[in-house]
This record gives sequence, C-alpha cells and structure tokens, in this order.
Amino acid sequence: MREVRVDARPRLHLGLLSLHEGAVRKNGGIGFAVEGPVAEIEIREGSRLIVHDDRPLPMAPGERDLLSELLEQFALDHDMARRGAIRISGCMRTHVGMGSATAIRLGAMEALALLNEAHIATDRLVAASGRGGTSGIGINTYFSGGLVCDLGRPSDGSPYMPSSRTMPIRLPLSLPIVPMPPWPILLCVPRSIAPKTQQEEIAFFERTTPLPASASFEASYVALFEIYAAAAESDYHAFCRGVMQMQATAWKRAERAEYGEPLRALSMNLLDAGADCVGMSSLGPMLFCFAEPTRIAAIAGRAKALNCDVYRTSPANAGRSVAKTDA
Repeated sequence: MREVRVDARPRLHLGLLSLHEGAVRKNGGIGFAVEGPVAEIEIREGSRLIVHDDRPLPMAPGERDLLSELLEQFALDHDMARRGAIRISGCMRTHVGMGSATAIRLGAMEALALLNEAHIATDRLVAASGRGGTSGIGINTYFSGGLVCDLGRPSDGSPYMPSSRTMPIRLPLSLPIVPMPPWPILLCVPRSIAPKTQQEEIAFFERTTPLPASASFEASYVALFEIYAAAAESDYHAFCRGVMQMQATAWKRAERAEYGEPLRALSMNLLDAGADCVGMSSLGPMLFCFAEPTRIAAIAGRAKALNCDVYRTSPANAGRSVAKTDA
C-alpha cells in the first residue's frame, strides 16, 4: 500500500496590478509564500477516489465534490490506474486570503500523480488545476516559495474576473522570484467579519473593473519599485512602506471597503499595538502585519482581544514538501 503526503504552504497576495480598459497585459500581481499554517494533504491507495477535509474549518461540500471531480478527470486524462482516499488536515484556512484553493488543488493533484508514479511537468499540472487565470502568485509560490511579481498575461478583451471563473489559457509571466528575508509576520483572521462568497467575489469584480489607467500605473510602480526592490535588498522599512502604499491603491482600497469600518478599525488597532505595516491578503478578510520580534507577542495579544484567530509565521523561501512511503 502506497501513501503520499504533500504539505502546502499559504501565500499572501498583496494586490492585482493591471486592471484598466485597453491594458496590454491584464491582472498581474505581487505576493509571497509564508511558512504556515499549512495544508497537509495525504493520499492512501484504495479502491476509489474520495476526499475528506478534516480541518477545523473545512471547505463546503460542493467545493469538496468539485475537487473530487477535478482529480478524477486528472487521473483519466493521464491514464492513472491507482485511486485512493485523500485526507486534508492542518490549519490552512479557506476563503480568508491564504490561497488555499490553489494550494490544495495542486497538492492533491501532485499527490495523486506521485501515487501513480506519474511525472507531470509543472506547467501541465498548473494547467490541469484550472488555477492561475487571474493571479500567478499561488501557482508559483506552491512550487518555489519566495516573493513573486507576475506580469499577467496578454489582454484578450475578456472581462476581469476572479481565478474561480477564469480558465488559464495562457499562464501569467513572472519576474525572477526573490527570496524573502526572515521577518516576523502575524496573520489575523477576524471572527466577526464574514469572508466573501464566490458569488460576492464575482460581483465585486464586475462592479469594480475596469479601473482608470492611472490606478494600474500606480499599483505597478509600488509593486516593482517599492515592494519587489525592497525585498531584493532586504530593506525592511522600505518593504513596510511599500505594503502600506499598496493598501492605498485604488484596487486595494476597493477590496478593503467591502468590509467597511470593522476592518479599518482592526487595522488601526494593530498599528497602534506596534505593527510596522498592516495589509489585507487578496479579498480578505485576513490581515497580515510585520513587526519587530520584540513586539509580535503584544500585537498578537491585541488581535486576540479583538476577536481574531492569530497565526505567527514568517516568509517561506521553499515550496511544498513531499513525502512518499510504500507500506
């Protein structure tokens, strides 16, 4: 009996970049991998393919069924004879901004391929996952970690949509991945702010895009000349300034406005407690903050008092880990 385990790391998505009408390239983005909380994906050889989600806050039954169907089709398309029970555990959260959809899809598909001793090229694995149509961050950090700045893909006239509704005909083009320095990070998931549903996310894109061209130019400048450059030069204070500047760009302001005063108040409280910068990952509502090591504990205490689930972590410069055993 064969078993395979893949531990997939989360990613923080700082913002999309090119969202204006007539853009030469669309979407783009910047973000980086963090060490945890991870999603542990195990597959044990069995008679049929079935998915169990044992995380404290599992995905919805419909999402689990969709993942099962995707994996079954992946196995059929690549002539894989072996099936098995897939068990998802760990504390990676769904629908809060950790990139769980991409990480779990890729992890489950890679585990199934390894169970069948099938060597699937990275680009084919990503294409089969159906992810990467809007953002190239998670599909890169899954394999490599580090900080990723992706330049999107050529515009084709189609409307701007989230990854859940965009099939990747052509994967995003990314700049060289930059290793992140080991700066402490705190992830704060507010219990009192409900995450957006898939339909709410789609509606948000429909009413918010396209943006003015100047908004794309500003976000791209911040991503490249402030965040990407600061990470490459290990300039902590410049990096934090860049994170805060990204929060002030048009797209990020619109994302944050979806949660109104409660999210703004939480951000201000984290800054007041000693955070050097606070950002929202993807469409949230999870916030992340950077701070000096001596202040992290106090900030975590403030976040917990404000009814947040808190995770202490740091940037990850490696992708998923894989283990295979033959029982």
